[in-house]
Amino acid sequence: MAPGSALQRLSRAVMRAEAALGGILVGAILLLLLANVVSRSAGRPLIWTDELAVHLMVVLALVGASLGIAMKGHMAIGLLPDRLGPRGRAVLALLADLSVLAFLLVMAWILWRWFDLPGLLRAGSGAALAEQSFNFVYTDPTNTLGLRKIWFWLALPLTGVTALIHCLAALHQDIGALRA
Repeated sequence: MAPGSALQRLSRAVMRAEAALGGILVGAILLLLLANVVSRSAGRPLIWTDELAVHLMVVLALVGASLGIAMKGHMAIGLLPDRLGPRGRAVLALLADLSVLAFLLVMAWILWRWFDLPGLLRAGSGAALAEQSFNFVYTDPTNTLGLRKIWFWLALPLTGVTALIHCLAALHQDIGALRA
């Protein structure tokens, strides 16, 4: 793929935003854990800090997974690619990226069913959806924060979209390498 293609530029911009968000999340988690240690040693524990830190760690993992796709940082075994020529490596890269795309499409389907936007629109509210379908995705509260978990779960479709951008950019690059 040409370094200046729109898809590649978009992927790089998203990657920079993900890296910045990842840094912010790591800092926030560190501060939450530090506040928890200090407050516990002072005899006044902030019990909500543990829960918030856990939720932020999950969001960080999702952002990191999307960033890993962008940087092609997922685990790989070099034995086969090392034995192949340039064209064979290009085909293998294409197959790997098609596998990532297949995974992302399955995840998108699962998320579509779980978030059930058509059902939410028909029901009119998260509470009505939960009552009709036993889908509590919009109403389930956190234990100590008092927030709805949906605010953390929204990281799933968001990072799914960013991972898809990175995957499509990689596929475009793979196809360009095969043509060369």
